[in-house]
Amino acid sequence: MITLLAAFAPNSKETAIFYMIAVVCFVLATVASPMAARFPGGSLGLIGIGLALWLWPLMWNTADAAF
Repeated sequence: MITLLAAFAPNSKETAIFYMIAVVCFVLATVASPMAARFPGGSLGLIGIGLALWLWPLMWNTADAAF
């Protein structure tokens, strides 16, 4: 588990978890198209969720530094 967390060089474990979940969403969107059809929006919805999860830590840190 520590090896997976270190793969993204995150600032915290929470950031690494966001990145790993985002990667899982991307993989599901590209590989498992029949399985992705069960989610709202299908593969496109999973890509959107993955992008949101990938950018959330960056937006959070930016807002924290700005204010």
